Order: sequence, then structure tokens, then C-alpha cells
Amino acid sequence: MARTASSIDIARPIEDVFAVLTDVEKTGRWFPGDVTEWWTSDPPHGVGSTRRARVKVGPLAFENDAVATAYEPPRHAALRGTSRSAPFEAGLRFTPVEGGTRVEVETTIDPSGPMRLLAPAFARMYGRGWSRGLARLKRMMEAGEL
Repeated sequence: MARTASSIDIARPIEDVFAVLTDVEKTGRWFPGDVTEWWTSDPPHGVGSTRRARVKVGPLAFENDAVATAYEPPRHAALRGTSRSAPFEAGLRFTPVEGGTRVEVETTIDPSGPMRLLAPAFARMYGRGWSRGLARLKRMMEAGEL
């Protein structure tokens, strides 16, 4: 098992930041890499809602599914990977701070078999992706692009 955490302060109201980060269809706009996510369950979205993600790495494409395990606007949301290829749990915490919102993301990756050996390296890479993504999200939200 490997864990990663990232955080950032965004100069926007907590409701706005929560809305963007919990809408999986916006992920590809701010998260680095070639990622597309979409809902596979009907609205309204909350606990029990499902999504599919397609991640392209060079010529390869991978898909995984996840289910929302927490949805407490505007303070907390969480997802759990339901695909064998994506054994993760990701939690988002939102806290009002002077001038905006602090976002804290924690992800736990728990692969099985030989993939366990790669979990720490993958978690570091994934954590760097979240850090870069949150920095891009901050720029975009503070510029009014999202």
C-alpha cells in the first residue's frame, strides 16, 4: 500500500472549488496528462455515483471505473476504484481559508500481486501529477477559466 497527499489554496469560494473538483467531466481540463472522465450513472451525482476514466500514456490507453463513497458539499468527497486495474481510494477535503479555499487530496493505492512492488513509485508519480494539476486548477480558477 502507498499513500500520496497534495494540497493548495485557491482564491475562490469553497462552493466553487468543490463543484469543479467533484465534476469528473472537468478533470481533463486541469489534470496533467491525457485523461478523460465521464459519469456512468445518471444525475444527481453523489454517494454511489459511478464514473469511468480513460488514461492515455503514449500509444496505450487504460480505462478504470470508480464509485463515489463520500459526497458532503462543500467539505468532503471521495472515490474508490472498482476496477481491478485501479485499486485506489481518493479523498478530497475543502476548508475555507482567508481569501479562498484550501484543498487537500489524499490517495491510497493498494495493488495486488507483483504490482505491489511498483506501488511506491506509482504513488510518487501520481502525487506529482496531483500537485501539478492542483497548481493548474488554481491558475485556471483564479483567472475565471473554470
